[in-house]
Amino acid sequence: MAVSVAKAGPYYSSGEIKFSSLRSNFRAQSRRQSSGGSESFSTDNNPISASQLRRNTTTTNTSPVVPDAAENSSISTSNNWKTSQFRNSIKFYYVILPSSDDVTNFDIDAQSWNTNLAKNINKVMFIDGICGSNSVSSTAASFNATAYNLTVDVYGSILGAGGRGGGTSGAPDPSGESGGDALSMASSGGNNIVVSVRTGSRIYAGGGGGERGNTGSTGSNGTCYEYYYINQCSTGAPSCPGGWNQISSGWGCCTWRRGCAVARWTRTCERTYSTSGGAGGAGGTGGPGRGYNNQSGSLAGAGGSAGSSGSGCGAGNGGTGETGGDGGDWAKSGGNTNNSGNGGGFGRAIVGSNYGTTGPFNDSSVVKGTY
Repeated sequence: MAVSVAKAGPYYSSGEIKFSSLRSNFRAQSRRQSSGGSESFSTDNNPISASQLRRNTTTTNTSPVVPDAAENSSISTSNNWKTSQFRNSIKFYYVILPSSDDVTNFDIDAQSWNTNLAKNINKVMFIDGICGSNSVSSTAASFNATAYNLTVDVYGSILGAGGRGGGTSGAPDPSGESGGDALSMASSGGNNIVVSVRTGSRIYAGGGGGERGNTGSTGSNGTCYEYYYINQCSTGAPSCPGGWNQISSGWGCCTWRRGCAVARWTRTCERTYSTSGGAGGAGGTGGPGRGYNNQSGSLAGAGGSAGSSGSGCGAGNGGTGETGGDGGDWAKSGGNTNNSGNGGGFGRAIVGSNYGTTGPFNDSSVVKGTY
């Protein structure tokens, strides 16, 4: 990761320091509008006094002429002011994530701010590269510190993680996992903290994982029939064994002595029992949501497994499990199935508080998700 620092300055490392130059560098200058841009100057020929060039330490001042900064600590805030105090002074402070960088879980406040976050110098975090997250438990980029006059200027991409499909490794079951947030601006205090987006940039929340498919239906039960036959000679009529039902009978003469002395008996006995239908197949796992960890892969849920065979005597086979729900696209919920859970919810583009926004936030190609 080649994060770099740039400054409007340092000014006056050597040579004469003129009031006209101080006026140009500190009163008439606006901050650069891109990480690779140059400082822009506006014409201002109005007089400037030493009192206007004192270092301003008021944190609520959003546009100090001479800002408070670690580099400006030599500049007086009171009457003992002199031009020599402006050696190596600065007007703006920039931290740049270049377009060539693709990083995960980028910590904005952990960069090289030289203690200037809590000072009123106007600061810009240029995000020209890609910030992403592979886990919904962490954001792609985050800020959690006290700051004054800080702009997070997004020219590149901040991409939340997609949720895992229900039933997949590490995910809930059967519900899909909710998508991850893209940017966290959980400032612990400060003033004038702004997130700026540019046309062509992306702050995208992750999509939710699809719900696992329902288990297939159980096959219908079958009925088995067993038969037991009696054919015997006896003086008394035989009966079917316990648990068997007689479904037919007959008799004839077995021994003849002036009539039928011993009868021949026939009986047909029947018993039935049920067999179980096959178990339903497992439902297919839910599809993964769209996210930094799934930027172009399939969102489709997996097909269900085939049911098992019935246990004979006409028992039906189990039904095939339901196909898992599809994962959600950027900032979309995962698909539901007939299972008992639900598709995972979607993440947010920005979470936190104490920040403002500027730029085309209403452009759905730039920002996907709430903020």
